Amino acid sequence: MADKDTGESRMVQAEGEAITPSESALVIKMTETGEITGLSTARDGREAGVDVTPDGRVIARTAGAWPLKAEREQRTGQSLTNHLNRQGASWGPAELTEGGKQEDGVDCIAVDTEDDTVKLLIQTTVVDRTDTWKQLAQSQTAAHPEMTIEQIVEAIKTAIESKQTRPKKGIHLALDATDSINATLPPATNAFRAAYGSWTAGLGYEGVYLVGPETLVSRLDAPD
Repeated sequence: MADKDTGESRMVQAEGEAITPSESALVIKMTETGEITGLSTARDGREAGVDVTPDGRVIARTAGAWPLKAEREQRTGQSLTNHLNRQGASWGPAELTEGGKQEDGVDCIAVDTEDDTVKLLIQTTVVDRTDTWKQLAQSQTAAHPEMTIEQIVEAIKTAIESKQTRPKKGIHLALDATDSINATLPPATNAFRAAYGSWTAGLGYEGVYLVGPETLVSRLDAPD
């Protein structure tokens, strides 16, 4: 267990035979009582981190090359697929759909390895809608606006609402927080489910997930 004063961290890695390997690593900072005070991840020359100050401010940062849209969508879809496989599913790799399919609200498709007539349909969208990505494109480093947990909860809701006009039936909505990871903090996902879990469950999706790096994947469409 981490030391309360030093903020000593421990490493968490995904496990399981059905998991598609990745080169990322996740570090979680915890107090001796188990409270998470920070996260950091590194992958393919890109780094992201978030810290929670004692007074409740959430300070996040991202550095590295600006991720391309197709790269983000495929990575998010694969991370969700890995998560479902850890829970006992048998999905193959998440593949980007052809351009026309996106009009149907599907960005990635994974096929069941035991029955190729069964498909996992995934729609993705980013949670962070600030100027972070513009900063990253210009200088390959970005400091996110300071936020509170309550503001992160509202940002997650806004991301979901941005897809309101897209098809939902049979589709898993995956909210991409793989590079902007403040939304993956457990206090944020727990608070979201408490406030909006029932609302999210009523939207008509097969499932709604907050997808962060490695094992930081949380289902949102259920009360906490």
